[in-house]
Amino acid sequence: MKTWIMLAAIVLTFGAASGAFAGSSVFTPPLSAQLAPTPSPEAAGPAPGAFTGGSDWLAGWDVSLDGRVGVPSGSVRVGEKPVKGTELGLHNDLGMAVSEVLEASLGYHLTPRDAIRLTYLQYFLNGSTTINQSFTYNGQFYDPGRVTSSLGFNWLSLAYERVLFALPNGGSLTGSAGVRYVSLDAVVRGNHEDFYRQELPVPIVGLRLIYPIDQRWALAADVSGGGLPRVDSLRQEGGTVYLNQTHADGGVSLTYAITPTLQAHAGYHLTYFLQHEKSHEDDNRFELIDNGLQFGLNFRF
Repeated sequence: MKTWIMLAAIVLTFGAASGAFAGSSVFTPPLSAQLAPTPSPEAAGPAPGAFTGGSDWLAGWDVSLDGRVGVPSGSVRVGEKPVKGTELGLHNDLGMAVSEVLEASLGYHLTPRDAIRLTYLQYFLNGSTTINQSFTYNGQFYDPGRVTSSLGFNWLSLAYERVLFALPNGGSLTGSAGVRYVSLDAVVRGNHEDFYRQELPVPIVGLRLIYPIDQRWALAADVSGGGLPRVDSLRQEGGTVYLNQTHADGGVSLTYAITPTLQAHAGYHLTYFLQHEKSHEDDNRFELIDNGLQFGLNFRF
């Protein structure tokens, strides 16, 4: 529901902006022009594609808002010795048919090539179904019956971005490197397992390709990933807790320049996330594979 509300807001914004700028000629300089050396500002004024806006203190900033609706699969298992946890499928056992995601990012462009980006993402994974067999979760035994669950999580990422190559047609290949911190609280039948207590910052690297079709339309493709091997989480719970974590994201989208500073995009996105924590007392594992549709807006000041 949250994602549909955001989608409606994006559609209204897109429609209003399109109407306001209908019939206007939008020219977006190729990235090669943006990166080319220019004379001093006193002699030539702002360089083509330079960050300019109504307020100098906003120059160089951009903000993005994205939503996704997906079809999740995967599983969750929470065991507390001597009771081994039952592996519960997100879709088949817990009835999670749809995932929803909201993502917001704020970037600051240090130069036309370099930027720092802060991103917040919220995943909504809720299910309600009837399980026809008994199961165990977090040391508790449950009889068959109605089960409600919430496996939503959020993450915060900080990354450095740099344009690696400027393509002749105005496109670009951008690389990124940073860290991500995930907060997951897995709740089944009101029983909480706080995965976030064993969490560590995870290194993430990525690539993003922009390929212009014309002055308004472009294709975009991105891939990112990272993880931690089996490492000491620096926490104790029945002994040392070891953490293993994997992230992978990829997507393709079509972008449209509504104005020189406002872009809309829509496409496909794949998310893979695995978190496994194990100690002498616990053996907990969460895996998510999510195929979804993505849509959003990006505004550059």
